[in-house]
Amino acid sequence: MKKLLALALVAVMLLGVAACGTTNNNEVAKVNAPTLTYLYNTSDSHKAIGEYLQSALATAGITMTLENQEWNTFLNTRKNGDYFVARNGWLADYNDPICFLDMWTSGSGNNDVQFGKGQHANLKMYDLDLTPYGGEKIEDGTWAETYDVLISKIKATTKAEDRYAMMHLAEDMLMATGCIVPLYYYTDLYMIDDSVTGFFSNPLGYKYLMYTKVNGATESINVCLASEPDTLDPALNSAVDGATMVAHLFSGLAKWAQDAEGKLVIVADAAEELVEGVANEDGTVTYTYTLKEGMKWSNGDDVKASDFVNAWKRAASAELGADYGYMFEVVKGYDKNDLAVAADDAARTITVTLSNAVAYWNELLAFPTYYPVHSSALTNENWATDPATYVCNGAYTMASWTHDSVITLKKNPAYHGAADVTMETINCYLSDDSNNMLANFKKGDWLLIDDVPTAEIATLKTEYPTEFVIAGQIGTYYVCWNVNKDLLPGSTLTGVAKEEAQQEIRKALGLLYDRNYICEEIGQAGQVPAASFVAMGMTDADGKEFYKNANNGAGGYYDVSKEAYEANCNKAVEILSKYYNLTVAQ
Repeated sequence: MKKLLALALVAVMLLGVAACGTTNNNEVAKVNAPTLTYLYNTSDSHKAIGEYLQSALATAGITMTLENQEWNTFLNTRKNGDYFVARNGWLADYNDPICFLDMWTSGSGNNDVQFGKGQHANLKMYDLDLTPYGGEKIEDGTWAETYDVLISKIKATTKAEDRYAMMHLAEDMLMATGCIVPLYYYTDLYMIDDSVTGFFSNPLGYKYLMYTKVNGATESINVCLASEPDTLDPALNSAVDGATMVAHLFSGLAKWAQDAEGKLVIVADAAEELVEGVANEDGTVTYTYTLKEGMKWSNGDDVKASDFVNAWKRAASAELGADYGYMFEVVKGYDKNDLAVAADDAARTITVTLSNAVAYWNELLAFPTYYPVHSSALTNENWATDPATYVCNGAYTMASWTHDSVITLKKNPAYHGAADVTMETINCYLSDDSNNMLANFKKGDWLLIDDVPTAEIATLKTEYPTEFVIAGQIGTYYVCWNVNKDLLPGSTLTGVAKEEAQQEIRKALGLLYDRNYICEEIGQAGQVPAASFVAMGMTDADGKEFYKNANNGAGGYYDVSKEAYEANCNKAVEILSKYYNLTVAQ
């Protein structure tokens, strides 16, 4: 099937080169295209997508090799910028488009593209006009002088129309770089045995097992979410599978839950209630939370208000360097490394002041980075790697961790909501082999698996109609370019002119991908071809979905319709032939 598609693309590319051979920009000396290396983490589906992308580029004369790495190594390689182009995916952390945009500020730990870092930090080529929103106008600024400023302005704005308009400006800036090439909007694919009741998941991809039963029994459940987690420190975790386990092990001020009708809601957890904020004269907003009485850490210590305050300051600190440290930017004093948060242990109260009203504040409180940690975490940096030192306050404790094999969670009798927790033991088996996952599911050994072999999807839909699940999930699967990698080796272009050319090249390469093919033939799980980075499911100020208003109402930055694909390919070759000596595949 891939071979037939590649042959079709060859014909398209040949037509494109013939048609545009006389329109090359003679002012640009053409060079040979570099060999790209595409990085992905070990997975059948990621490999299949990588192989397709490789074949699509080859038809335009671009060579790309594939490299796979184990999950944690892959994450760190991307984070460190030691890659050329990689597969990437982003799931919403809360229901607001800013969570897709603030990750790309120059200081964000999730800024895998390396915007504002390395040589890109000094490029003065970006414009920003905030005068319609009471801000300044910047011409030829750096990424930090424009994009970072824009994100800060968005977070300081309470007027919805202005705030959402500026978020569209931010996405326009991101997509103009060509460094983020969306492929599809996620769905959450998993399998869960019919014997399991009481299970639910949220749009972030977290799975909740504390209220489950297996054929009415509550002794234990065996599941497989993913391979060995990089960390189970709430402040340092940045993976969905890790967040699922952390959500079972810790109790924050708020949590995700289901109401009586099964609707997902954010409710109080360690807090007695989720209070309304008090507006101050300077525009800041102050919240005062009271902790539930009698809460204990798993080692028997009292859970104190100061544990939350210390944990938040630790998570937000430059010293820890947490990927999600920037999520505390909404708290007053973040920019001075002095969060406006205080504890009164005697009164069990936490007082926090935000720089301005934040619509998604309760969802932040339910996010793992806002969970408390025991005081021992402040002095022992390895506390989260060993069950003997792993202290938590959630529905479960960590009974054991056999690395690369299984993590066992035991019901925590000291948890304030223990009476509602049904499942006694959760065995989280560790694997990145989807074939192994499926084999164990079919044998009945694992009752929930969070991945399946791509080649088996069509069969599983038929053979397991009630157990094969495709759930809604707010997220985008995309190709991620390292902005500091050279796409024009040997070119006479330098500085801003070179980066502008590379932006055009990256966007042209993004035109070569048949997103419908990826969704229908590889994904096979109801994924939707993506034309923007901010995922479908996010609401705009006018009530429409944010992505439908993207790019000045165009609905995205690529035409992903099936009818447009041939024209996209021709346009791509036309652009690429301006810069490269192309040898189109025969």
